[in-house]
Amino acid sequence: MKKIVTAAGAALLLAGCYQVGSLEGTQVEPITVEGRKFEVRLRPTGNPNEWRLEINRATIVIGPEYETEGDRAREVARRVMERTCKGKPYNQPIDGMRGINYYTTFTCG
Repeated sequence: MKKIVTAAGAALLLAGCYQVGSLEGTQVEPITVEGRKFEVRLRPTGNPNEWRLEINRATIVIGPEYETEGDRAREVARRVMERTCKGKPYNQPIDGMRGINYYTTFTCG
């Protein structure tokens, strides 16, 4: 029993190591890639056809492989950008990872 409590406590501490961002005025859309859950937030920037996208891991990650996590997050972003731009080309002037979370700004062509 003590091991279970210790493991649960460690998991909670690890979960607190990654800051989950939020975009004001958005709602979370859950998306799953390779069995991993992500929380997606999307909002217009105020410029024509330009969007801000934030993707946060929604599952606890112990010892994440940042390259793999980035690939998964970019796959989520690709799906959202293609859907948002309705199949038109898109451009990403800004993108990057913060820990295991992915942020980008994109425009639809």
